[in-house]
Parts: sequence; structure tokens; C-alpha cells
Amino acid sequence: MRRLRIRLKSLGRGARLFWREFSHNRLAVLGVILIVIFGLMALSHPLLMRYRWPSGIYDPLTGFDMSVFPHPSPPGPGHLLGTDSLGRDVLSMLLASTGPTWVLAITAAATTAVVSMIVGAIGAFFRGWIDSVLSHISDAFLLLPAPIFMLIIGSGDLSDLMSPIPFGLIYGFITGVGAGAIVIRSQALQVMAHPFIDAARVAGGSSRHLITRHLLPHLFPLAALYMMLSVVGAVVAYGFAAYLGQTDSLVNWGTMVYYGTTFSVAIGAPIPWISVIAPAASLSLFAAAFYLVSVGLREVADPRFRARRRREV
Repeated sequence: MRRLRIRLKSLGRGARLFWREFSHNRLAVLGVILIVIFGLMALSHPLLMRYRWPSGIYDPLTGFDMSVFPHPSPPGPGHLLGTDSLGRDVLSMLLASTGPTWVLAITAAATTAVVSMIVGAIGAFFRGWIDSVLSHISDAFLLLPAPIFMLIIGSGDLSDLMSPIPFGLIYGFITGVGAGAIVIRSQALQVMAHPFIDAARVAGGSSRHLITRHLLPHLFPLAALYMMLSVVGAVVAYGFAAYLGQTDSLVNWGTMVYYGTTFSVAIGAPIPWISVIAPAASLSLFAAAFYLVSVGLREVADPRFRARRRREV
């Protein structure tokens, strides 16, 4: 029990130090705020549909407001972002599209972090032929652009894999094995050269102990940085895939842009620019939020940024 209290106290102290370093970057804090806002958007839609909005009017796929004419309609009291060419509420579609994007982002981030740390740590620790094989595999995946690979999958018989979770898993795996593993491996090699690794090995530490207790903790900040950067690419790629109709999600920021531009031309109606601008801006802000967080994580992970800030202070 005492050991648990000591460990919790150490974790709390580490969290406070992390936030102190991270919060110095105001743009990174802004990124966290944006991520929280998008999370609240994803949670609000099912609650609004259950307790506030009639499904016949505000359903993101089949909703239609008979009291509004013509469609598309501009923003108003009943429809804060107006309606699209098919009479659907733009705000309802925007909120409903946030959930799948959130699931994709979390899946891609977690997969990238886990895969890159495993591949990079194993290669740097064991070296020899294991490191050589893993390095060649990483080089091969580095030449495989993940967005283009996902578009190829979506255009074939494996289009069922284009839902948020499989999309995030595949994208995160490609990014983690490729560029992520290369970056993590370079950091792991530097950690393995430190004297405390040799001291732990002389003290009788097993390979598992050395990797889990001494190597991986030093890789977490850099892995967190890279997983945030992978989210940016995954979200943008998913939006383009949805726009091209290569996902099984009918409610997506990319499909909203497609609906707004295509259906309007088909029925001779004017393009509802709010239904095009709103999802495009959401996609850009969501990707930018994770990028801003990655900038803050870079300052935490790289001691050169901390030393420079202390000199400035």
C-alpha cells in the first residue's frame, strides 16, 4: 500500500511537471481546448436527438423540415446553420460527423504509438539481424504513402475496411511501422547508449525489465508527439476518402462537402455554401488542433527547447 501511494505521488508530480512545460506554449493549450470542444460536439448530437430534436426534422440522413421553403435555406432560429439542398439540418449533420472522426483519431493515434514503440524499441535493444530486418521493413513502409494506400483499399473489394476503426488501425499501422518506427528507433538508440542501461544490465536486469522499465518510459514523449502528427494525416485522408465515396460512413465531413456540391448541381439548386464551409472548417480545425498539441509535446520531449526557454526566462 505504501509503495502504491509513493507511485501515485510520483505520477502526480510528473503530471504537474509535464503540464508546466506543456502549458508554456499557448498554441498547444489552444489545441487542447479545440479537441475538448470537438469532443463535446460528438457527445452532444445523440443527446440532442434524444431529448431536443425531432428525428423527422433533424435526422442527419433523412431529416426534412416541411415548414421551411425553399431548400437550401440560410441560417435561422430553427436551423442555426441552415439546411442543405435536400432539406437536412446542417448543424445536425456536422455534429453527427464529429463522432466517427473522433473514433478514427483515437484509433489512429493509439495504433501509431503502440506499433512505433514496439518496432523501434525491439530493433534498438536487440540490434543485429533483428534490427536489420525491422529497419528494412520500416524503409519499405516509409515508401508507401498511407493516404494513397487507403484510397486504393477503398476502391477495391476491401472497401468494408474504410469504416473509422479499421481505417484508423490500418493507417496507424502503416505510419507506425514506417516513419514512426524510424524516429522512435533513433531515440531508442540514444537511450541504449546511456550508462544507466549498462548498470541495470550488470545488476541482473532481464531484457523485459530493461525494455519496460528503462527504455519505453524514455520513448513515451516522442511517441506521443508522433501519434499526434499521425492523427492529422489520418483525419485529412479520411475526409478525402469520404468525399470520393470510398468509406461506408454516410455522415462524414467529407460526404457533407460532396452532398453540398453534387446534389445542388443535380437538382438545379444553388450550392449551400454553409454546408460546404462548415465541414471543411471543422476538418481543418480538428487536424490543426492535434498539430498544435504535437508542437507542445515536442517542447516537452526535446530538452533543447526546455533549456532555451529557461535561458529566455
